[in-house]
Amino acid sequence: MDIAVKKETFKKVVSCATRATSSKAIQPILNNILLSCSNGSLVVSATDLDLAIQCKLPADVLKPGRVTLPAKKLDEIVSKVSGDEVSISIDKNNLAKILSNRSKFQINGVSPEEFPDVIKENEKEKIYSINQSELLQAILLTSFSTSKFESTSILSGANFEINGDKFEIGATDGSRLARYIGKLSSKDSKIKQSVVIPGRALTELERLLISFREGNEEVNFYFLPGQIIFYNNDFSLSTRLLSGTFPAYDKLIPKNQPHKAIFSRTEFLSTLERVAILANERTNVVKLTFKKGGKSVHIDASSPDYGNATDEVDVEYSGADVEIAFNYKYLSEALRNLQAEKVLVELETSLSPILLKVSEKADYDYTYLIMPVQLR
Repeated sequence: MDIAVKKETFKKVVSCATRATSSKAIQPILNNILLSCSNGSLVVSATDLDLAIQCKLPADVLKPGRVTLPAKKLDEIVSKVSGDEVSISIDKNNLAKILSNRSKFQINGVSPEEFPDVIKENEKEKIYSINQSELLQAILLTSFSTSKFESTSILSGANFEINGDKFEIGATDGSRLARYIGKLSSKDSKIKQSVVIPGRALTELERLLISFREGNEEVNFYFLPGQIIFYNNDFSLSTRLLSGTFPAYDKLIPKNQPHKAIFSRTEFLSTLERVAILANERTNVVKLTFKKGGKSVHIDASSPDYGNATDEVDVEYSGADVEIAFNYKYLSEALRNLQAEKVLVELETSLSPILLKVSEKADYDYTYLIMPVQLR
C-alpha cells in the first residue's frame, strides 16, 4: 500500500472515524481504524460493534492495499503535521511510514483480516432520502433532550419514525420533550416504521453532517434488522438500535394552551442567559412573570451564594397573569439551535408545561415541552 492524500481532508476523516473506536473493547483490533485504498480513493473505517463510521476521500493511489492503524495515534499525528500532503506506505510486515513535509513517523499496523465488516451493504432493503440540512436541523433541535444518565435506557435514544412522506424525531428525558416533524425527499405512502436511535449515534451523525456539507444535498438511509444505516457521497454511519418501546410522547403534549407569548428569539435568549448568571448553580432555575396586557416579561433568578438578577424582555402576550419557573438551560438549548426570528411560548398555569414553537410559517413542525419547577 502506497498513497498520498490532502492533509486537511485526511485529518477531518480520521477525526470523525476515530470517534467510533473503543478503548475498552475486548478485541484490541477495535482500537484501530481500517485504511483501504483502490481506484483513486481511500476509505477510512472504524467501529466498536455498536457504532460504525466509514468515510471516503480522494487519494493518489500508487499501490492499493489495506491495513489497520492505532486510531488515536494516527489522529494525533495527522492533526499535528505541518505539510499540506500526507504520504503513507505500508510494507509487508504492516509497518506504516507516514511522511508530511519534513516529519516522518513509523507506527506498527495490524493485519486487517480480523477487522469486522463495518457497514453492511444494502442488497434488497428500500432506500429513503432526507434533505441533509433538514436532517441536521432536526437532530440539533431534538438530540439534547435524550437522557444522559443511563446509556442503556430507552430514553437515552430518540424515536425516529417515517410515515408516508414525513419523518419524525422525538426525544425526552422526563423533564423535557422535543419533537420535530419534517419531509422525506422520497415518498412511500405504504411505509410506516419506527425505531429508537441511540443518542451517541445521533451526536456522531450530527458531526458528520456538519463536516461533510459541501457537495451533499441529500442523506440516504435504510433499515436492517436491529440497525439503521445513513450515508451520502462522503460517509456512512451504521448504528445498533435500542430495543424497547419508546413512550407515546405525543400524548403528553397539551393541545390547547390558553396563554400565548411571542418573543424575538435572540432577545429572549440573551436576556435569559444574562439573568441566569446569578441562577442557583444546583437547580439553574429562573422565573418568568407574565402580566395580562403586559408588553414585557419579567425574568429573575437568585442564588443563595451570590445574589439575584432581574431583567425584562419585550413580548406580544395574550393571556392572564402567570408566574412560572424552570431550568433555564432547557430553554436556552432550544433557543440557541432554532433558526427562527420569532418564537411562540404557550402556557396555562405555573404547574403546567411550557410549550415552545416557531411562530412564523415554516415547512417543518417543531414542539418543545419543558416541565416547570414548583415555586415556593
